[in-house]
Amino acid sequence: MKKVIILSVLILMGQNSWAQIRQFQTSRLMSTGGAGVASVLSTEAAVLNPSASAFYDESSFSYQSYSSVLQKKNDLRQSLPDPYPGTNKSQGAFMTDHSGSIKGGVAYIKQHENSFERERLVLHGAAPMGKSSSVGVSYNYLQDLRPKKLNPRHQTHHQASVGLTQIVDEDTILGLVIYDPTRTTPGEERLVGGFQYTLADRFTIIGDYGAQYTKSFSKKYLWAAAVQINIFSDFFFRTGQFYDNITKLKGTGWGVSWIGPRFGVEFAQKFSEQFESGYVYKDERIVDSSLSAIIKF
Repeated sequence: MKKVIILSVLILMGQNSWAQIRQFQTSRLMSTGGAGVASVLSTEAAVLNPSASAFYDESSFSYQSYSSVLQKKNDLRQSLPDPYPGTNKSQGAFMTDHSGSIKGGVAYIKQHENSFERERLVLHGAAPMGKSSSVGVSYNYLQDLRPKKLNPRHQTHHQASVGLTQIVDEDTILGLVIYDPTRTTPGEERLVGGFQYTLADRFTIIGDYGAQYTKSFSKKYLWAAAVQINIFSDFFFRTGQFYDNITKLKGTGWGVSWIGPRFGVEFAQKFSEQFESGYVYKDERIVDSSLSAIIKF
């Protein structure tokens, strides 16, 4: 009985550290392991770098959905209530409007995982700073619902991010984003820079590096790297790897996409392993599977 009580306390302590749900990722981002701060992406501008919207003329609607399952479960879950039961599902709807001088969009995201729920409303906009650079800002209204045994159960946050994109030449792009500069959501502040380099219009290298800027950059850092292969004019294959010393997660991702003139679909998987106790128990693995569709108009 004493052992059970001690383990229960440890789990409750762990759940406080798990209160931050992982950042929502689209199919595209899962396939690259999260890399893409310097990629000029329309849908992902809402959750990655808002300044990318400035380079688009087409508007779009996208629906993203992914499920998460936990593998290699720790033995502690057999004797105590499991805070990561079954399959966890998340989804998001993204609308962009690139018809005006200020380009941007709105997104609604709902996540459910690890016994926590998060609803997120995103507004973002971007404007050019010359022909080859842009600046963007996003606002996030976050509503978190925690398990009944944790107080406070409801939490509301107003989170912002600021991004910059610089197109160096037709092959090279640089990007920089600061997430939550006002530190309204403790532990989610980030500073991330990245690059994208394309070879012969068919092979693209993508890399990001960042840190939790309120901590030591040598201890609270993250990186992600990926490659993209354009097999045909509208078919893409991507694979990536990431290491996040903030959430103590590392892993890989892969995905395929077909993007036509007015319609596109993507599928991706990401495999995340906990190398220290943090979001889940040490050595446990999260498998995310994502499917999305986009309509351009």
